[in-house]
Amino acid sequence: MAYPLVEGNIGKYCTLNGKKVDFDSLEGQSLFVPTDDITYYESIRFQEGVLLFWEDHMDRLRKSVEAKENFVIDPDTYHFAAQSMIWDSGMADGNVRVVLTKNLWLLYFSNMTYPTQKMYKEGIVTTNLQWERVEPHVKVFRGDYKKAVAEASSRETRFGLPYEVILSGKDGKLVEGGRSNFFVLYKDTVYSPSEDLILIGITRKYVKDAISAAGLMLEEGSFTLEELVRMEKEEDDGPPDLSLFVTSSPFDILPVKSVEDHLFRSAGCENLIRLMESYQKIVHQYIDLHK
Repeated sequence: MAYPLVEGNIGKYCTLNGKKVDFDSLEGQSLFVPTDDITYYESIRFQEGVLLFWEDHMDRLRKSVEAKENFVIDPDTYHFAAQSMIWDSGMADGNVRVVLTKNLWLLYFSNMTYPTQKMYKEGIVTTNLQWERVEPHVKVFRGDYKKAVAEASSRETRFGLPYEVILSGKDGKLVEGGRSNFFVLYKDTVYSPSEDLILIGITRKYVKDAISAAGLMLEEGSFTLEELVRMEKEEDDGPPDLSLFVTSSPFDILPVKSVEDHLFRSAGCENLIRLMESYQKIVHQYIDLHK
């Protein structure tokens, strides 16, 4: 399915092959026309003017390209252009999207919906979609996938509209979010599905470091929604030992309040709170190092 190079943009211009291009120009308008070219992308958050975990994003971008067409990419040039856009804009925090085809490279500020403080405090509403990704390690635009996720996001649950969609395989196991990685924390162990089944998120890499720093263990494992509901019902009235959470560059670590019409006490889990604090220390260390 053809897909445009630019979506959800903010600002009046982009950088196309190193040149500033106004979106109102003929050249700029052409970027909104769907293309059949394979389109690779990375969305990179910046805080305090620092592009977070840039090296990891570029490494994943390179691997995606190598898996499909194997043309040369130039992370240093993209970084200089992205940093110049940030300086010129005067923005301290936001999101830059890097888009590549075999014929061009493109940078623009993308509109990103960040979680509210209430979401971090209480958790997010999610829904479930049975969908097995094709080549989950390769990050390219897939119109059919984006359409399916958008449709699932529009279906209201008992707790309201979903903030995220949790994907499951044919076996019913919950594996990842539509734009995030999915984890289950039970007692002192964090469970994550096999890396063969998911798009390995950049945030996920540093969450793994935070898990160790917080004194928790990481194991490979996944659960059906029915299994998680049963585990939640077995909890006593004390602080919860079970917590579901998702991770992604735009929102770091987010507790999951509900999946479909099932409620979880994720946000009240003391081990998850400690893990979130441990991860934020890693983020701030990166920012201090790269200012």
